[in-house]
Amino acid sequence: MEKGKYDGGKKLNILQVHDYYKIPGGEDQVVQNEGELLKEHGHQVYLYSRRNEELSRMKFWEKICLPFTAVFSLRTFRKVRQMIREKEIDIVHVHNTLPLISPSVFYGALTAGVPVVMTVHNFRLLCPNGVFYRDGHVCEECVEKGLHCSVRYGCYRGSRAQTLVCALSMKVHRILGTYRRVHCICLTKFQKEKLLQAKQVDAQKVYVKSNYVNYKGKVVDASRRKNYVLYAGRLEENKGIRVLLRAYRELAKGNYAERDQIPELIICGEGSLKKQCERYVKKHHLEKVSLPGSVPNDRMKEMMAEAKGIIVPSLLYEGFPMNIAEGYHVKTPVIGSDSGNVGNLIIENVNGWKFETGNPKALAKAILKCEQEICSFDLQEAEEWAEEGNYAKLMEIYGRCMEGVRKA
Repeated sequence: MEKGKYDGGKKLNILQVHDYYKIPGGEDQVVQNEGELLKEHGHQVYLYSRRNEELSRMKFWEKICLPFTAVFSLRTFRKVRQMIREKEIDIVHVHNTLPLISPSVFYGALTAGVPVVMTVHNFRLLCPNGVFYRDGHVCEECVEKGLHCSVRYGCYRGSRAQTLVCALSMKVHRILGTYRRVHCICLTKFQKEKLLQAKQVDAQKVYVKSNYVNYKGKVVDASRRKNYVLYAGRLEENKGIRVLLRAYRELAKGNYAERDQIPELIICGEGSLKKQCERYVKKHHLEKVSLPGSVPNDRMKEMMAEAKGIIVPSLLYEGFPMNIAEGYHVKTPVIGSDSGNVGNLIIENVNGWKFETGNPKALAKAILKCEQEICSFDLQEAEEWAEEGNYAKLMEIYGRCMEGVRKA
């Protein structure tokens, strides 16, 4: 197929690019889901990946070079160009590049005459730690005052040295205008608005497309749901797990309802606060709370479909939490913080309820709405989370990327 021309019907050769984190997360699942979606529609999908676990096996000289290769990796540049040539790639779709792949992937694609699009899973183009959060609160100083703020606080993994590497890479590629040449897929309108604040991207090349939910589970009628709400995620401070437990302590006092009206809380996941959460539950006799730990993915989805609500009490802006998308797919309401992408994804009494971020009493009141109110789920956006709607949107974006190359 001639480069830059796409009529929406021809099958493409697509190169996915992803740097896997040491701890598996939602981004990894998105890469897999999207790859499978494209293959199901007849496209050829290839993957160029690195894994951050490689860092522990690196030789001394490789670690010394890491600050430079994080800015521009010659290995990535050469490999991407080679794969484009050998596989006759039509478009390169990048997910994560930190730290092993580096932004050199964009130059590998562009110098080969192939359009490149990047899914922006977090706020990494604006904030070195990617989440706009430090020392227990939301922080946007890097946007307001400059990237040097992140180095002063050691925002990336608590290390000033590692933060300096991230900030340096961001600064270099801002000067080079790297991201103005790249098409960007944001997951929500809120994320797009934040990205455009930095003026490091071309507004005409920024799109909004939610994550694809690869789940064909059952939808349980509201009257047949089991009397529990579900938290599925890491047990960490910034995920709001302490706020959630305090909310259940409020409910246990009987200030809001009789005990039999309070839904059970099932907390699924692991994390650094697991032991502290267990001690808190025992100390305050929270009989309605259970912590089964990690649950297999298939079972987790079944639990989402049968729950009266999914709780996302995050203190972060978040990206596009997959548990929200999966919950909406089976029409399970979400009770979430009113800030960032979580708040942006919730419409009161349509797909869930919001509460003031970090406020246990407000969360307790929101939890009781699972018993008192029913959501309509009259959502136009829901079509994009499903297979055909999400695929159509992705193809529309690919087409615009390729047309842009043709016109260049």
